Amino acid sequence: MPENDKEINIEGLDIETSIGRKIREIRQRNDLTLEDLAQKTGLSKALLSKIENGKVSSPVSTYSKIAKNLDVEIGSLFKEENEPRFLLVKNSEYHEKESKVGLHGYDFHSLSSKWPNKNLNTFILTYYPTKYKASPRFTEDVEEFIYVLEGILEFHFLEKHYELKPGDCLFVDGSYPHGGRAKGEKTCTALMMTITK
Repeated sequence: MPENDKEINIEGLDIETSIGRKIREIRQRNDLTLEDLAQKTGLSKALLSKIENGKVSSPVSTYSKIAKNLDVEIGSLFKEENEPRFLLVKNSEYHEKESKVGLHGYDFHSLSSKWPNKNLNTFILTYYPTKYKASPRFTEDVEEFIYVLEGILEFHFLEKHYELKPGDCLFVDGSYPHGGRAKGEKTCTALMMTITK
């Protein structure tokens, strides 16, 4: 395996620490400083340092922006070492590595961290009731599929918003401003699949 494709063992780490270590390793392999990466991504050096040290939970769109500027697929930030031909993911396994709830109002669990296809990424998103009223405005260079499992999802795309109930789904071009949040006082759980463009 070429040096640039070397996998980092993230077994047993929480998801923020796992992702942060991978980002740091890839950045250093590419001879980039934190300042270099900050200029490329438009993110602050302080935020990137917190991400690399697993001190902050960021939305998937932030990880996507970092991956793009490191010339890797976003899925490679979530991947573990072995590349299987078949993968069964038990409920207890994907709950082992939980992200923290950030200001964006949701956490996520990667279902595909052990799957080798770095173009297809799957997550369980849990949106929490929030008092934050501004429309979510994430952008990332992926196509997304979201299927609501429980609760009510208020989804924003450009200047419109839509209400999705269990069984409803949507497809979205992630390069346009978008995002979701729980509607009402209950959490909302959804399956999200992304494919890198």
